[in-house]
Amino acid sequence: MDETFGPTVQEWLSEAKGDATARPARLERLCRNLDLDPATVGKIRYQLIHRTASAVIEAQRYCARDAAMIVQSFCPKRSWFDDYRAFAEAMGFPDAPVGAITPAKVCDGVALRIGWVAEPNGGAIKRLGTARTVPALTELGRVQLSKSFFMRDMLYSEVAMVHGLNNAPDDPDLAIKAGKRLCEDLLEPLQDQWGRIAIRSAYRSCEVNGFCNEMQRKKKAGYTCASNESNYAGHIWDRLDAGGCLGAMACVVVPSFWANNQEPGDWRILARWIHENLPYSTLYFFPTYWAFNIGWHERPERTIKSYAEPAGLFTP
Repeated sequence: MDETFGPTVQEWLSEAKGDATARPARLERLCRNLDLDPATVGKIRYQLIHRTASAVIEAQRYCARDAAMIVQSFCPKRSWFDDYRAFAEAMGFPDAPVGAITPAKVCDGVALRIGWVAEPNGGAIKRLGTARTVPALTELGRVQLSKSFFMRDMLYSEVAMVHGLNNAPDDPDLAIKAGKRLCEDLLEPLQDQWGRIAIRSAYRSCEVNGFCNEMQRKKKAGYTCASNESNYAGHIWDRLDAGGCLGAMACVVVPSFWANNQEPGDWRILARWIHENLPYSTLYFFPTYWAFNIGWHERPERTIKSYAEPAGLFTP
């Protein structure tokens, strides 16, 4: 693949908005972890510094004496290797060959090594289409999925916002194709019948969903994502599932329905209507505002489950 390391430190500092005063201090802490001079790293890719310092910090957290930051490249052109080598030189590793890790450097009490691993990759190479500039993301957001919904409506993520992750699809065409079916076949008729739909969570990138799932497995509050593999053709629209099928999912709230149906178990009224009128694949209801996941899939399961009482499998 051909994914970049993101902005340089200089670019990252200049992009600061509300955290403009915090970023220099954050950079100084990361550089202190790696024994780097913040004044000399302006042309180094910020992601390399951040990921490497994170390896040191995690080693300290688990009382490990060693840590490694490995770049695994699947690109036959070795794109961005020059950026890695520049970082390696800044770290004091002038010889940074492909397929080998460096000698250890003690950073903040941890023996740190870095390396670049490249594997043979046969077949056609498809460049990732992930939007990584404001103009590219703006154009993606302008894609109209149905009469009422645009791609921008589907990209918001609290996890991405808080942690600075990119919630844009690697395969925009596939995501748009799946998203159009979700919106045209399910969300539009649902909105026509019950009034405006509020999107709670829709598309998730592998980067965002994977991080969220990792935090969930660590039992961090507020993170509720299943694994990437189980979300392919679900919340992750730009990946086919294990059966090679296309799908898309969104978590939505229907405010007018909630306003008029707040008795225990009332969510079943909406579930029954959807079951009788829409070509959904899966529904999963939650107690707050009767929010629910609604999924479109090429091979629909037609199952309804709920965390709201009565919890479990619901058969209309």
